[in-house]
Amino acid sequence: MIAVALMCIAMAACANPEKTGTTDETALQLMCSPELTVLANDLADQYMQNKEGVSIQVSEIPENEGSVLLNEGTIALVKKGSLPGMNDEQLFRMVVGRHVIVPVMNINHPQKDLILQKGITPDQFATIYSSPGMTWGSVLGIEGKNPVRAYLPADACSRSYLAEFIHTLPVQINAGEIGDPDQMIALIESDPNAIGFCNLTSLVNMEQSGMDAGFCLVPVDGDGDGQLTQFENIYRSCSDLSHGIFIGKYPKALFSKVYAVTGRQPVNEEEVAFLEWMITGGQESLASVSLLKLDYGDKVSGQEHLSALSNPLADMPVKSSSTGTILLVLGIVLTGGILLSLMVKRSAGRDPGSSAPRSPARAVFGKDSMVFPAGLFFDKSHTWTFMEKEGNVRIGIDDFMQNVTGSVTRVVMKSPGEKINRGESLLTLIQQGKQLEIKSPVSGIVVDQNRELLDDASAINADPYNGGWVYLVEPVNWFRELKAFFMGDAYAEWLNSEFTRLKDFFSAGLNTGNEKEVVAIMQDGGEIREGVLEEFGPGVWEEFQTRFINCS
Repeated sequence: MIAVALMCIAMAACANPEKTGTTDETALQLMCSPELTVLANDLADQYMQNKEGVSIQVSEIPENEGSVLLNEGTIALVKKGSLPGMNDEQLFRMVVGRHVIVPVMNINHPQKDLILQKGITPDQFATIYSSPGMTWGSVLGIEGKNPVRAYLPADACSRSYLAEFIHTLPVQINAGEIGDPDQMIALIESDPNAIGFCNLTSLVNMEQSGMDAGFCLVPVDGDGDGQLTQFENIYRSCSDLSHGIFIGKYPKALFSKVYAVTGRQPVNEEEVAFLEWMITGGQESLASVSLLKLDYGDKVSGQEHLSALSNPLADMPVKSSSTGTILLVLGIVLTGGILLSLMVKRSAGRDPGSSAPRSPARAVFGKDSMVFPAGLFFDKSHTWTFMEKEGNVRIGIDDFMQNVTGSVTRVVMKSPGEKINRGESLLTLIQQGKQLEIKSPVSGIVVDQNRELLDDASAINADPYNGGWVYLVEPVNWFRELKAFFMGDAYAEWLNSEFTRLKDFFSAGLNTGNEKEVVAIMQDGGEIREGVLEEFGPGVWEEFQTRFINCS
């Protein structure tokens, strides 16, 4: 109780009681890159119609100028490459949509069966779009003199995406440009030898309307091995392709996320409200400008991102007074002392030669069965951290992650002395050849590793918060990175949303109709089976990596 009180005092001492000035909380600046001007105006108009008393001023971002985002109440809409310093970790970024171009061909293409079976490689696309006068026989390495007629949307973004995909300059692309998506579709449907890139949004709308299409999607053989593997086969329908894009199976060069960006953590109440509206009610505006709306997982991720802003830990300023810092560290130390003393008491009665006790076996697991000791900080990478009294940070894997993976058979670890950065690979969990790359919650230098895990990784499953710890790290940016962590009720609430995402991942995204797989995933009542990933192959592990770890 004393430690908790001191923690509260420390947070209060760190807070800046003085406001930096008076601002009109109902006035927002929405800036955008030129190609998103129509979207920005539509979003601003729709929001102001739904919320009286709010003024949103739309303008384009000055060329090569990112400092405009430093002002409170300023939000920018950008695609990849539209804003200098976009990867600066000080920026607040949130995905609000996607711009995707996909290749399609005539349903009666003379080599349709071969292309659907093997796909077209990036090198073959390069031949199609940079070498005029080609035939389909020469492109595919077969006999045939049918001429290739290639088309591309008449916008700079699509040309830039394709140029990146085929490793050339935009000016070297040789293709007919079509400005109207409907005209592009009509042209391809009328020409058996045509191939073109279309905005995925237009294709999704046609699929949902039930229209008979005279075209089909062209599979992309991303690894260029001349065959379309089961992992790459996401081109059966537009909905399958949309899911494949979300889980990372579609070439990244052929699409761009659309980001809402601010120069620092949003603190203006109206600013946060507008950001939340963009990923909910504002999604209808995206389709009108050929952008793909967010799916369920994207929306949940965005809402979690915004809800973290109201977390007391997230509101702690990086720069604190010396008194506040001392009180904060004192509170953490005392909390750590209490936690360590409880661990010592729990271990006192054990046989020194015995291993850490396993938790009782559970057929299923859920938010109510998760274990998370008080006093630990948790990160969205499903890791926990704890600052020792010497100032080093102990790191481990949370109970959720070890329950999903099941028995960990081997780990690959960093060595003492190695530098790590927040968000970079920290630890490889391996189970019979299948693996997950866990991301680091902190930046610093590895001081020590739990060498026992190298001989027996089962401690991660048996006792993830004690004997299964992974590293001791000397942090280099602790107080700044501390803002992103959860504790107590906030972590429990976030875990609840993770379980929702996990159920959606299995029940919707991986529903293959195989009764054995369905039983492996869910028990009666829709609960997730403990060690659920044990039942699946590397492909599903890769999808889990993309959706639950890489996006953290």
